[in-house]
Amino acid sequence: MTSLMSISFRPYLLSMTVAAAQCTVVITSGDLNSFSVFDLSPGIRVLTISGADGSGDPAHARPCVFAGAFAGGRLVQTQIDLEPQGSDWIGRSTAASAGTIVVTLRTIGSAGGRHTVSGTISGQATSVMGTPASGPSGVRVVFDSVATQTIDGRGATIGQFVAGNITGAATFIDANAVSSRCDWVQWSLQPMPPG
Repeated sequence: MTSLMSISFRPYLLSMTVAAAQCTVVITSGDLNSFSVFDLSPGIRVLTISGADGSGDPAHARPCVFAGAFAGGRLVQTQIDLEPQGSDWIGRSTAASAGTIVVTLRTIGSAGGRHTVSGTISGQATSVMGTPASGPSGVRVVFDSVATQTIDGRGATIGQFVAGNITGAATFIDANAVSSRCDWVQWSLQPMPPG
């Protein structure tokens, strides 16, 4: 009986070994220096800031005050110019029409192929980016100038995308001057789309 079990498990072990061997990736060429802990690069980036009436985070179950009809939603997509400054990355609005945002990001660690960032954000931003089907919404987000808004986030160690949360008072204002105040919003930072 033992020899039959041994024989019946061998094909299974062989197939597992072959499957594992097929998943191995070996890099033999390319820019190996690009595998940095925080792989951002200088230039124009899309900063997206969004708020919601509810969230899956128990600490922020109702992050924004319901504002009724809100034209354009609580979503701002703006452009910032990202530059390294010492061990930090600083992003600033690209033009007065895009706002006065100042974002500071720094790496606070990495694990499991992802980096963790922290930082601050201040100022205000206007949604200056639209879609092929519609123009920019004109929605603005204004961060409280008295208190500091803190950023936390994560992103892949290889890549240009970072996303997370902003804790602190932020007010979204639509084109009709309807406003919605939030104490916790989401953010993402990514390269400009092609074209």
